[in-house]
Amino acid sequence: MRKDLIEKNLQRSILFRDIGASELATFSEVCRIQIVSEGEFVYRQGDPSEVFYVIAIGEAEMLLERGEKGNCIVGRIGPGGHFGETGLLTDKPHSLGVRALCDLVLICFDKRIFRTLLLANSRIHRQLDVALAERLRVAFLDQADTVCSLRPAADAGSGFEDVILFKEKPPTQLQLRRMEQSRPQQEAVCESKAARRTHIIINRFAANNEPFMLTGETGTGKIIIARQIHHQSSRSDGPYIEVDMREHDPIDLYKQLIGNEQSTFPFAQSRQAGLFEQTCGGTLVFSHAELMPLDFQQKLLRAIESSTFTHTDSDRPIAMQSRIVFLCNQEPETLEDNGKIIPGLLDIFRKQHFRVPSLREHKRDLPRLIEHYLERFSKEFGKNIKKVSPETLGLLMNYDWPGNLTELSSVIRRAVMLASKDEILADQILLGLPKTEGKWEFNILRIDWIRRFMKSPVFPRVPQIIVGVILLLAVLVLFFGPEEANRNLGITLAWSIGWPLMFFSFFFLARTWCSVCTLAMPGMLMQNLIKPQRKLPEIVKQYSGWIMAVFCILVLWVEVVWNSYENPALTGWIILAITFGSLLTSIFFSRRAWCRYLCPLGAVNAIFSMPSIIELRANRHVCLNRCQTHACFAGGEENTGCPMFRHPYLVDNNRECIFCAACIKSCTNSSIHLNLRLAPQELWTLQTPRWADSFLIISLGAIFFPFALHEDYVHLIEAVRKLTASYGFNLPAPLVGSLIFFSAIFVVQAVYYLMVTIEAKSLKIDRNILLPLLGYGFIPLILGGYMAAHLEFFVRDAWRLVLIVEEALKLPVSYDDVRLISRDSTSVLQTLTVIGGLLASMYATYRIIGRVLEGEILESRMLILPFAFLITMTILFMIML
Repeated sequence: MRKDLIEKNLQRSILFRDIGASELATFSEVCRIQIVSEGEFVYRQGDPSEVFYVIAIGEAEMLLERGEKGNCIVGRIGPGGHFGETGLLTDKPHSLGVRALCDLVLICFDKRIFRTLLLANSRIHRQLDVALAERLRVAFLDQADTVCSLRPAADAGSGFEDVILFKEKPPTQLQLRRMEQSRPQQEAVCESKAARRTHIIINRFAANNEPFMLTGETGTGKIIIARQIHHQSSRSDGPYIEVDMREHDPIDLYKQLIGNEQSTFPFAQSRQAGLFEQTCGGTLVFSHAELMPLDFQQKLLRAIESSTFTHTDSDRPIAMQSRIVFLCNQEPETLEDNGKIIPGLLDIFRKQHFRVPSLREHKRDLPRLIEHYLERFSKEFGKNIKKVSPETLGLLMNYDWPGNLTELSSVIRRAVMLASKDEILADQILLGLPKTEGKWEFNILRIDWIRRFMKSPVFPRVPQIIVGVILLLAVLVLFFGPEEANRNLGITLAWSIGWPLMFFSFFFLARTWCSVCTLAMPGMLMQNLIKPQRKLPEIVKQYSGWIMAVFCILVLWVEVVWNSYENPALTGWIILAITFGSLLTSIFFSRRAWCRYLCPLGAVNAIFSMPSIIELRANRHVCLNRCQTHACFAGGEENTGCPMFRHPYLVDNNRECIFCAACIKSCTNSSIHLNLRLAPQELWTLQTPRWADSFLIISLGAIFFPFALHEDYVHLIEAVRKLTASYGFNLPAPLVGSLIFFSAIFVVQAVYYLMVTIEAKSLKIDRNILLPLLGYGFIPLILGGYMAAHLEFFVRDAWRLVLIVEEALKLPVSYDDVRLISRDSTSVLQTLTVIGGLLASMYATYRIIGRVLEGEILESRMLILPFAFLITMTILFMIML
């Protein structure tokens, strides 16, 4: 380089900006020129400090080399920038490496010249002091912020050790060498076709540097696979950064992505280096990429296609050398249909796309995965657990693992923590995803007399005896008492008092009615004698939601169509049929399998207890860290464990708990809470929504209309019969009643299905996601409607109980007016109940829609359809009442 060009380039540096022409000429004579090719190091970290450099042409990056953990980019230096002075001043080796981002032309001053000539110049010395002071200022701010914001692939606790789950052979990269040394004879962890396919994909994607997309359910290991591809690729020495789109504001994230133009001072503005620069030569992963705003995607697409980007405050193009990876929960076809990813990006990622299989698709790998996690967590907790019992393995193999590898890891970790021997037993396995603790809850077990009552033998035995005596009396009177309904004590106890009180209890006491229900008492007594151990067939458990829904609808069909309110014998047979079903099931199967999986009354109890103001939950931290016996679930000397086959640790909704207090009595760690709550969060946070539940909920909403007619339903049937007879069709009354009953269900189900379909299309989500979820939001309104209807029946007919007793005692009675309160007062209470249910349903629906949007902005228009459905049902309910 000519002398005049050297002087011109020196003047671009802030160190030489105020230097006169004669001094510049002197400096240009004592320097030398060095050219460094793109990608080569000017010097490496730890090299001796011998030269002071000023960049004439090109750009360099400063790297912190961390061995197996890869390199961390600390900053960039452009034309006019300088580096190398720290080592010269301290007489120590270089603490950072410097690498050329493009072909570099450097003006070099040897150590002797730097000390005797440059430092002797007061203006250069002063500017150098300013630069060093600036470097000191940012050392604890910008540099630390930049370094700490990185998420290296091999960081402890990052899940990197799980890369082995997708490898057929021990890894050969330096980053995995410690695993190879510690498990040299390990066989392949994966052996199924799905796992072998995953291994092939890892090798294929690692062999090139093109963008790729991984999709699949949450917890399937998408991040693990992305890390493995990075470490198996030619970019393994480069940076690896993961960006979760749920945690960033889109506007701020784009600025972080491209960064700002930097000062020529090394470190001076290192925080301004964008993610593209920080991952130069490495991998940039966007998890939950479907949440990425469309305008952000457009800018990213332009950067990928042009392989360049510009800083926010500059037009200077910069080469983009990052590999872009998308991780999504939805498949490309779904993302295209709902418009979550723009077509241009999808076209790029379709070239390299892989759907990571869910764990239930390759259960053949479970034994090896379990072995891997046992070894991993045994080391973590200082234990030596190497196997699971055959019964435990069967339990794990039969489970569908909705949380995939994440859930499997959590389950095995808990089991290892609890294990006291070298084998995992079945009662140490807690399957399911536990509910997080909610707010606005108060544990009423803190109140001494409530806690003593729940723990005493009085509950639920005494309430069961009281209810049992009343029910036995009712059944005897139903079969042997007066045939006239309004004078039959059984009819009054069943339909005017018992049924309304049960619906009122749903809101205030959840499923407590099931705990005192004596329909199950004969079966429980038989179990005490024969002690059955047989478990209900898995197919029954799998379809129990639909079985219970069908049974429930059939019972209501018989009740409404055959007018059991006026038929004592039919009411008696309904009670006996449910009792016989419970008895038969209890003889053959353990615990209360009928109540959990088959009972039609249990179905109503389960659905309508979900919006209750009370809940039973366990303190999961206590369960994990203090409990060793799990007597609340497995049972002990004094009890048989949870009759509903559910560990309190895993209960996240009132649907699965009958409030029998068995766990409260068994738990010695005070883990069980009986909470009063302000909001029934389970309606929008339920981990296991079922389509069968939503079908039953909507069906109950439809059945409300013939049910609200009560005795008038007979008159409606006769009116329809006369109408059809005028056209020459003489239809039997049961057929007409059944047609009206099931037509109501069909119409409301069809409207609900159509509403969900349109709403799903509007929200750009899969209809099958919304279909089971949205029904839970309608529960408060439908429960409010039934409570309002039963309020009228209770107020109108409950006093007949006293009159019937008086009549039996030969006292004079009058049935003319037996209302407890006036009709106007009842109407006000009914209106408040229905409106309260509507408001609760609107809020629950709002939260459910927010859940399915997965963090996207919830707009008012998105609620129009479900709110219109709710308001329409409310109006119809009010008309029927």
